Amino acid sequence: MKHLINLILLLMLLPGAADAIAGKIPGLVPLPMEIHAGNGKFSIHNSTTIYIDPAKPEIRKIAELISLKLSFAGVPGLVIREITPGQKVKRSIELSLTGADPTLGREGYTLNISKHGILIRATNACGLFYATQTLFQLMPAELELKGGIRKTLKLPVVEIRDKPRFPYRGLHLDVCRHFFPLEFVKKYIDLMSTYKMNTFHWHLTDDQGWRIEIRKYPKLTQVGSNRSGTVIGKTSESDGISYGGYYSQDQIREIVQYASERFVNVIPEIEMPGHSLAALSAYPNLSCSGDTFKVLTEWGISDDIFCAGNDSTFLFLQDVLDEVMSLFPSPYIHIGGDEAEKGRWHVCPKCQLRMKAEGLKNEMELQSYFTKRMERYLNSKGRRLIGWDEILEGGLAPEATVMSWRGIEGGIDAARLDHDVIMTPGDYCYLDHYQADPASEPLAIGGYTTLKKVYSYEPIPPVLTQEQGKHILGAQGNVWTEYISTPEHLEYMAYPRAIALAEVNWSPKETRNWDDFSSRMEDQYKRLTYKGVNFSKGSFDVDITTIYDSIGHRNLVKLSDEVKGAEIYYTVDGSEPLLSSNHFKRPFAIDSSCTIKASVFKNGKRLGKNIERTIISNITSGKPVHIYKPYSIKYPACGDQAMTDGLLGTSSFNNGWQGYEGTDMDVVIDLLQACNIHKITTHFIQRINSWVLYPLDVEFSTSIDGINWQKSGTIHTDPQPSKSKEDREFSVEFTPIKARFIRVAAKNTGTLPDWHEYKGGLSWIFADEITVE
Repeated sequence: MKHLINLILLLMLLPGAADAIAGKIPGLVPLPMEIHAGNGKFSIHNSTTIYIDPAKPEIRKIAELISLKLSFAGVPGLVIREITPGQKVKRSIELSLTGADPTLGREGYTLNISKHGILIRATNACGLFYATQTLFQLMPAELELKGGIRKTLKLPVVEIRDKPRFPYRGLHLDVCRHFFPLEFVKKYIDLMSTYKMNTFHWHLTDDQGWRIEIRKYPKLTQVGSNRSGTVIGKTSESDGISYGGYYSQDQIREIVQYASERFVNVIPEIEMPGHSLAALSAYPNLSCSGDTFKVLTEWGISDDIFCAGNDSTFLFLQDVLDEVMSLFPSPYIHIGGDEAEKGRWHVCPKCQLRMKAEGLKNEMELQSYFTKRMERYLNSKGRRLIGWDEILEGGLAPEATVMSWRGIEGGIDAARLDHDVIMTPGDYCYLDHYQADPASEPLAIGGYTTLKKVYSYEPIPPVLTQEQGKHILGAQGNVWTEYISTPEHLEYMAYPRAIALAEVNWSPKETRNWDDFSSRMEDQYKRLTYKGVNFSKGSFDVDITTIYDSIGHRNLVKLSDEVKGAEIYYTVDGSEPLLSSNHFKRPFAIDSSCTIKASVFKNGKRLGKNIERTIISNITSGKPVHIYKPYSIKYPACGDQAMTDGLLGTSSFNNGWQGYEGTDMDVVIDLLQACNIHKITTHFIQRINSWVLYPLDVEFSTSIDGINWQKSGTIHTDPQPSKSKEDREFSVEFTPIKARFIRVAAKNTGTLPDWHEYKGGLSWIFADEITVE
């Protein structure tokens, strides 16, 4: 039987085979480890009984969940009975913790549906719960609607054997930048558990707000939970409207209980030593200076952090953690540890005295001391510490678990040190990033992380040995809420990408297949709609890019989407695309600059938004580019060809613009043959509040041989705060000259000027498309 099941799985990954199985079984997400689809159906009637093991209250709760779910959808409530030893039951749903396969672990299960009944076995109640989630997905999507089931409920005959790949399957929520009501947090947990995620990381304290009641220190919520305003968009202006909110201890207990009933562990995050301005606003004596502070009203981080030289800091944090631990039974407590600005420590007499007394060489080692001291306290209470990957700096606490967010390197380093790791790199797991064309999406913090990109993530870095790889506990999706202020917007950012990560965490690596996942998601989109989830349809939008034709030395326009079986129609004359418009089949060339508009259609219906991009056709288009000063890997645009890819950047600096952090830009374009030219143009964007400034100087040069250069002109600028957001062409005209090579060199300010709110930080320049005439 096992060989047959594995054969079925293999067939599912072959083109067309998944559709054949999907004809019998709805799209299950995450994909179970083993599936065998049979023939026939099992019908659930009002006479169907749910049988459970005797004297097992945890099983009764799951049986009640099934009965309530069916009753909500219109199926009369099913009777729950305890099964007696040796009793044979038919036309029933049986939940049992006996006779289960121990190799499936505590979260695994078997689910067998025959024509005569349903049998679910697991070694633990959480396994039965996950089997129930699979069972619900085998039912029509109308199960999610009140009274949605109006006819006999028929389930396909199937055998499923399933267990998770990773023990940690997390989703994070920042409630500090924006606060979210209790009922929404419950909905968030409901959705997590639907897709077998088992860890809710609750970010409860930060510079912009303290959101948890600590009874010994009432000012934390009286003062620290409220800020005097919130920054407007990506400007330096505040709305001046008081903003606040926190969860009482009773509410937190309610959430923890609610989550535990859905087998979700809640990990609280109490930030230290940085991201602590809200706490310092309430208790300034815990800072290095003792000054008066206010809760931060803009995004970013504060220079003021907990004083590491002050013993009262540690006593305060121990008291706080005592109350936190009384509310959260989680074996893990997250202490943050990220982005701790240490400038105050460097000039603080108490901190310097602490460093001398402890033999610490620098402030990074002082943070390590801070973390290790808090870890000892947590360990003494039977808990384990989690911290962001900065806790590696200065020496890792002995038992700490590292959450790797600044890429995968921190996770690799920690695993090699035999420490457990949770992978959450920004490029794949930050669900506050844009997920479709930023020009058509709600405002986001930046980045570009599509559904397909999330699904492509592999949590275990290939450089790790098999033994080191065992330290990777799983992956987590993070949702930071600087630019997410409502539950509807939060759902839009988290879903469906959280579902993709759920499958990454649960399903075997070898069975993951994008086309198959995309097909199965069609059923999930219906379920999300019926659940009232405002999920993003960004994967239904066209992605307009160009590819370089090395033979023709030109750009070809490529249109793509993330919907299996869909078609793309486009126009180049500015009109809206219809089914009668150009049908995209393969990358195509354009003869002149134009605006391309494109949409995704399936079964004759438009799925997403109309997406448009300006395409430039010029003698530089597609020509080779030589990069002499490296651009940032954070904002590469399309890479080395970004300056000649023909795609004009949009109003969002992370869409088509190439970024240089703290460094100059120096690029050369090879026209491949000498041409008579008289004008060179390039484009820069300025977004002062995002640290993006115009260059101080832009120098244009030409050459016939790439060795001897003739200066064509220089443009000088003086970035000013009054011009905080604008785009500009930088052009020089000159007496016609024959040239093959074009050079554009832009001088970065290096650091932000004194008038900038974050003076001294590394400044950026963002450039796009170089053209010549």
